[in-house]
Amino acid sequence: MHPETTSERDTAQSIDLDADHGSALRSSVTIAEPYDFIPCLRDIMQVAKDIHPEWKVREVVEMFRNDNSLLLLPLVAEGVYVGLISRKNLFFNHLSRKFALDLYSNKPIAELADDNPVVMEPCLDIAGALACLIERDPILETDCLLIAEGEQCVGVVSVSELMMRISEFQQSLLSTLRSMSGRIREEVAHASLIQQDLLPEPKFCFKDIHVGAGITTSTEIGGDFYDYFICGENMLGLIIADVSGHGVQSGMVTTAAKASLHTLLSLGIATPTELLAGMNRAITATAKRRLLMTCCVAVIDTENMRLHYANAGHNFPYLFRGNSGELKMLQDASGFPLGFEEDTLYQEFSLEFAAGDSIVLYTDGIVECRGGDGEDLGYDRLENLIRENIGRAPHETSLAMLEYTREFSGTPSLEDDATVMIAVLAPRPQP
Repeated sequence: MHPETTSERDTAQSIDLDADHGSALRSSVTIAEPYDFIPCLRDIMQVAKDIHPEWKVREVVEMFRNDNSLLLLPLVAEGVYVGLISRKNLFFNHLSRKFALDLYSNKPIAELADDNPVVMEPCLDIAGALACLIERDPILETDCLLIAEGEQCVGVVSVSELMMRISEFQQSLLSTLRSMSGRIREEVAHASLIQQDLLPEPKFCFKDIHVGAGITTSTEIGGDFYDYFICGENMLGLIIADVSGHGVQSGMVTTAAKASLHTLLSLGIATPTELLAGMNRAITATAKRRLLMTCCVAVIDTENMRLHYANAGHNFPYLFRGNSGELKMLQDASGFPLGFEEDTLYQEFSLEFAAGDSIVLYTDGIVECRGGDGEDLGYDRLENLIRENIGRAPHETSLAMLEYTREFSGTPSLEDDATVMIAVLAPRPQP
């Protein structure tokens, strides 16, 4: 006889038998680590009635006939488990033939013990037990499992009881998941509303600057955000950012970024390079380099007619010249994304920003939007899109760009968040 024991550490652990009963085998079944909340075999096993291997066959037959609930009997000699005899194996395999009982009646039951019984350890969870049982017995002829610790038999589990407990556990798990799913949906919806409340109005005017923005998230909680802020009597700041990934973690990083932005502004820090450096320290502390944020900050100075900007790994913005119709990508400013290196410095650039000029900020969800043919929207289409719509109000232009992006994708929702923000310095009236 070669009994096998399955445990959570060693999928199959052999039980050493004495020389009279042969050597043990080791199984190669592989199972996953059990979860703490899954019942284990110890929780569902029944106490086993053991017998000595020298009991006569007729005595064991009588014992089974007197107790219909008895499925197997461990064979124990001097307190050590040495094998087992199952009701099914005894009656269907050994005693089903005519005169078999007369032949075996006075023989020791050890001679009819199961050849390869299924033995498992009590610490194994019910899911792992079923996996091992199916590996050992794919057609599930086994109707009962012996539970043993080392050389000690500690209990018995019927396969029907195992199946019932697994069914009950699955039902309980489904109920828990439904409850958790409903709660998670509520919390995600609440977080989404909070994140939307953190975004400013999509239309804004300051002095002669008109701002328009729009955002489309691919999930309930997005990783894009935009904002604008007054940072002087004649200066308006613009910021656009994109966190790697989506979902709750990305939403937390965008919230931390916005909070750090307004903290810096309250301290009188208002230049693009200083704002990026301060936000970078906050993002590095929050995301621990697990998530990065690309970001572009621009400040329009209406008194000196200048545009100051710095870039932290974000898509290059576009400058549209109202007097000439030139569309220029501002590629000179670049740097590491926020959260990459704590002490990163960001170079600031400045150029003329005349009446009628516009700056177009956007996230990669626009240019990387994939169409039905697998081709990205790309920069050529983006530039044509800007030229075709830049003459409209900034808010209308941003909405038109987002609508084109959605149509280009050909799907109900985008694969990535998409954001556009446009600011134009209105032409001054002719005297």
